Formats: sequence, C-alpha cells, structure tokens
Amino acid sequence: MPTLYVTEPGAVVRRSAGSIVVTVTRDPDGRGPLPQKTREIIEIEPHRLEMVAMIGGAHITSAATRMCLREGIGVAWFRRNGRFLGRLVPELSRTADLRVRQFHMIFDEVRSLELARIFIAAKLRSAIAMLSAARSNRTGRPEFGQSIRDLRAMLKAVEAAADKDTLRGFEGHAASSYFAALAAAFDGGIPFSGRARRPPPDPANALLSFGYVIMVNALASLLEARGFDPYVGFLHTVRSGRPSLALDLTEELRHPVVDRFVLRVCNRRELTPIDFRVDPDRGGVRLTRDGLRTFFRLWEAFMDRPLPGLRERISPEELMRRQADRLARHVRGRKQYVPIFAS
Repeated sequence: MPTLYVTEPGAVVRRSAGSIVVTVTRDPDGRGPLPQKTREIIEIEPHRLEMVAMIGGAHITSAATRMCLREGIGVAWFRRNGRFLGRLVPELSRTADLRVRQFHMIFDEVRSLELARIFIAAKLRSAIAMLSAARSNRTGRPEFGQSIRDLRAMLKAVEAAADKDTLRGFEGHAASSYFAALAAAFDGGIPFSGRARRPPPDPANALLSFGYVIMVNALASLLEARGFDPYVGFLHTVRSGRPSLALDLTEELRHPVVDRFVLRVCNRRELTPIDFRVDPDRGGVRLTRDGLRTFFRLWEAFMDRPLPGLRERISPEELMRRQADRLARHVRGRKQYVPIFAS
C-alpha cells in the first residue's frame, strides 16, 4: 500500500505510538457524531507508505504531518470531483545535480527533442498494445484495425518529427483515433462514446480524468523524491501549476494503466451509473461517496498486481518507480531511457 487514500468524510489522520492511524467521529452521512466513541478505520506503519492522499473533507493533524515529513511520506489533497489541490513533500534530495542537468537538457534542443520523441513514440506503442488486446476479444469490429494502422503510420512520422509542435500535432491526432476505437471495447454497464473533459460529461470520462490526476500526482512525487523539478518538462511546456515532467512520463503509462483499469471496472460492472452524480460545483459528473470508496478499493488492488500485456511480471506501482529511475539515469547520461513498450 504505497498510497493511503482517505475518503471517509470527517476522517482524521493521526499519529499514534509510531504509527499512522485514521479515525472517524461522524456518522456514515457525515452529519453528526457517532453514538459510540471515535472509531478507528485503519492503522499503518509509516515505512509502508509513500503518499497519503486526502480526499474531500478528510483531515490530518500537525503531529501526523510532521511524522509523514520525517518518514519521507508526501501528503496530497484532492476535491471529491478529482481536482488536485496541492501536495506537501518531504525535504528534497540534497543533491542538485539532477535538476541542473534537467535544466541544461531543456535548453539543449537536440537532446530535449530526442526525449520528447521517445515519450510520444512510447505513448503510441502503448495505445497500439491496448487496442490489440481489446481487438483479440472482440472480433468483427473494424474500429480497432483502422486505428492500429493509423497509429503505426503516425509512429513512423513521430520518429522523424523535426520539432515539438509537430510532435504535439501527431499526439493529438493519435489520441483522437485511439479513443474513437477504444469506445468499441466498452461493453458493460458504463458506455464510452469518446474522450471529453473539463468537466467530464459521463461516468467513463469521469473515471479516466480521475485516474489520470491520481497518476500524474503520484509521478510528480516520485520525480521530486529523486531530485527532479516535476514542473519542468521536455514535451509539455512550462505552465504555472502544471507538473509538466510528470505529464511527460504519464504519456506511456496512461493507456496500459488508467485506461485498462477503467475498461476493466466498467465492463465487469464493478462500478455502475448509480455510483455517479452530477457535480453541482463544476458541472459534469463525479463519483458518489460510496462510488469513491469502491474506486479506491479497486484501484489499490489493481496497482499492486502484475500489469497485463507486458513481457515481465511487474505491478503498475513498481513500473512507475522504475520509469522514474530510468529517466533519472537518462538525464544523468548514464543509460538511454527505455520505454515500457520499447521498439
């Protein structure tokens, strides 16, 4: 359990005898005190955690916060609709060499473009792998074959792209083709008609957006812990409040991890339309309180198991850490970055 997700309204993360304890003193609807004393939800030893994610109206005490910082555990806050609010991280790595090399590489147009090409090519290969797996279980659907051909053609163009704007154009076209085909893979209780966001208009898009936010934040924490500046990317431009480097690293991971997870829980009807409601603040839809609990229970289990479709047995959690390490070695000039679906 590298990440502890605290979703219970009114829950409090506390320090207790060297452990992190989550308690709640409200009723299940969050409207009043429990008839009994404070109820303990879970107790975890800090060495088991890398991140504590506070969802909605959960709280953390100052003693627990200090303990997290001492133990190298980050704390992140999210709204219930999945919007990321902010993150508190332990002291950065004492060595600044990686950040210095990162900044130098950003201004080296040749090396920066090379890495941006690697990220986009890796994303296209992961999309091809995802659609190929979906097609194997659904014969007679031409959408998969057409999109796979499109992606393979764009893959050749990406490897010869002369600048980042051209790369981003290929990426946008590839995403449109990929999601149009992916819609044919949804055959459970939650349909998907195409990618839409800000706000997500339907349950499938709400799940995709939520999963991407969680992954980007986790990668930003991993990168920061290794000495990177997660807000300075090679493919994504620098923008206030945007973890561009984490988004770079997300590109090859979003399809085999988040999209696969969403497709799985929708087709197995582990989440259904009753687990969603209209978001009164931002429009669109979001998970209900019970739906949120179910989402994180399923997400934690998925992230801890070997990821299907790979040649090796490795969980998504381990995969994210490994790719962050590979990027650090690449930037330091020690070893070329190797994507998940390498050519």
